[in-house]
Amino acid sequence: MVTHFLLFTQVSEASMATVPEPANEVMAYYSDENDLLFEADGPKQMKCCVQHLDLSSVGDGSIQLQISHQLYNKSFRQVVSVIVAMEKLKKIPCSQAFQDDGLRSIFSLIFEEEPVIFETYNDELLCDASVQSLNCKLQDKEQKSLVLASPCVLKALHLLARDVNREVVFCMSFVQGDESEDKIPVALGLKEKNLYLSCVMKGGRPTLQLEEVDPKTYPKWKMEKRFVFNKTEIKNVVEFESALYPNWYISTSQAEEKPIFLGQSKGGHDITDFTMEIISP
Repeated sequence: MVTHFLLFTQVSEASMATVPEPANEVMAYYSDENDLLFEADGPKQMKCCVQHLDLSSVGDGSIQLQISHQLYNKSFRQVVSVIVAMEKLKKIPCSQAFQDDGLRSIFSLIFEEEPVIFETYNDELLCDASVQSLNCKLQDKEQKSLVLASPCVLKALHLLARDVNREVVFCMSFVQGDESEDKIPVALGLKEKNLYLSCVMKGGRPTLQLEEVDPKTYPKWKMEKRFVFNKTEIKNVVEFESALYPNWYISTSQAEEKPIFLGQSKGGHDITDFTMEIISP
């Protein structure tokens, strides 16, 4: 059992505080001898400047040290801090009387200021294996599937049962972005292809495209913003909002076999609601 220490000050309003010389027994208690520090009951005798916590309060306006034999919820680090402070005070030359400015100078000698170092992460040090992803298929709310109609064009159409293998499988990667409770930043790549959906400005309008990437670099945790979509899911219906162009969504047309695109008519004529089917690896 470690004896706990309480160190407090009581300064008279009418005059400056004075510091009495600590008794030898008290100083010995804060020595480097570990057997005294871990002694169950502490020193057997104390001088007049040391009082039991239950005794009457100090009224002479001086700084007093009290040692409590009661158990308090204090950490070992706090106990050591008191010991270190007392040892440093012993070595500081000061007059018997001092004011607030003097106290501040003493505190600056007792407590050492240390710089706070904030760790920064180099994106190049983030391993590709740290990127979490899942395979999935997407259909719009009219049950149109997404198929690769040409090397870089995705179209939405109704598939017959015999053509279901034409439906593309996305590799959805969870990437860096402005994540919140209802929005999750993701990147949408085509499984086993070096193609990712990206948003670029063409003709003064945000445009959705399939962009070819280097398979040795992608996917990565910090994707360029044009690749990032904020996924929102409500009652098994998902939406994909462009992170680069807010309020622009991956959309399909009501018409059959039209390319998917980036649109603004959420809840309007164009379709922005999709269902997602997770595919086993």
